[in-house]
Amino acid sequence: MNTSVRFPNLNINFDFVGKSVSVFGFELTFFGLLTAAGMLLGLAVMIFVAKKQKEDPNLCLEAVIPAFLGGVLGARLMYVAVNREMFAGKSVMELMDIRNGGMSIYGGILGGILVGAIYCKIRKISFAQMADTASMGLLTTQIIAVWGNFFSREGFGEYTDSLLAMQIPADAVSRAQISELMAGHLSEADGISWIQVHPLFLYESIWCLVLFLILMLYTKHRKYPGEILLRYLAGYSLGRAGIEFLRPDPITVPGTEIPILVCVLLVLAVTFGVTASVRRSLTKKRERYRARRREEKRAVLNYDDIQTYEDVSHEFMGTDIKEENKETEEKEVPEDAEADEKSEQGVSAGSDSRTEEAESEKAETEDTELSEKAERNDPEQGGPSQMSEGKPEA
Repeated sequence: MNTSVRFPNLNINFDFVGKSVSVFGFELTFFGLLTAAGMLLGLAVMIFVAKKQKEDPNLCLEAVIPAFLGGVLGARLMYVAVNREMFAGKSVMELMDIRNGGMSIYGGILGGILVGAIYCKIRKISFAQMADTASMGLLTTQIIAVWGNFFSREGFGEYTDSLLAMQIPADAVSRAQISELMAGHLSEADGISWIQVHPLFLYESIWCLVLFLILMLYTKHRKYPGEILLRYLAGYSLGRAGIEFLRPDPITVPGTEIPILVCVLLVLAVTFGVTASVRRSLTKKRERYRARRREEKRAVLNYDDIQTYEDVSHEFMGTDIKEENKETEEKEVPEDAEADEKSEQGVSAGSDSRTEEAESEKAETEDTELSEKAERNDPEQGGPSQMSEGKPEA
């Protein structure tokens, strides 16, 4: 079997493109090796983004492990479900053997999101925040892992004569993968029949790289957790819709030539994109409202502080502070006069009562002295006069 791959319009030829390599007697496919390499680089990108966003890298790695396992399981199960005729009558071990490829990216994304969400719910951590970081790592993995289709000669599109057209030996792929249009444009060279197709793996890798750069620059403008995930899903669905449109013999709507999967992907792209934009708009409005509320509270607090030290109410009431002071003084003067008058009356009343008591006491004292003096001088009472008359007789 010829293992060459050519790009005739670019004048690039690869004479040997193997599907696997043997390491110590163990066969390793390039698809699996590239997937592993992409995952390692994706983890490095996740750690970088987590540190940049001031998150805990260890927590991100802890959440990624179950999400990765769920993604692998979901990718394989969806691939088997779509190609159930190919796996009819095979054992469970054969169904789960992923060494030779056979993974669905849709099942991988869906399985990873479901398992990751469940794990974050159990651990009580923010799934949206983790999903934003994981999206950048997932994109990095896709950029590299999708090149596995180049070595396995899978995932190519319909016939094309564009600049990036790729030629594969017809005997290197199964007959079921060759469409009528490809068969009608077979090329003969060096005794080999070549099919000329779209290199969809190359398109997807370039699209994921562009999306990665856009989201990496957009990360610092994120307004809410989960926005990067929604943007990733919208962007990848849009690019994937274009890639699926180029696939040979797509499943179409009955009675039409409209590919069902392309329509579904376009609806998902619009849904995710609109959801992300609406949530962003609502978040910005909420931030403006909160900022206005903070300014109002700050203004009230500043006004209270001013009133504590100085009365500036006249500036808001439109009155003159001198007039207010005069009115205050006029009100205070009568009140002070009344208080002084009452106090004077109380003092005078008290002094008069004390004077009357002193005069009455003085009069009583004088009357007592006069009565005693009169008794001493009265002859009838045998006072001093009788004693003077009795002296000559003696």
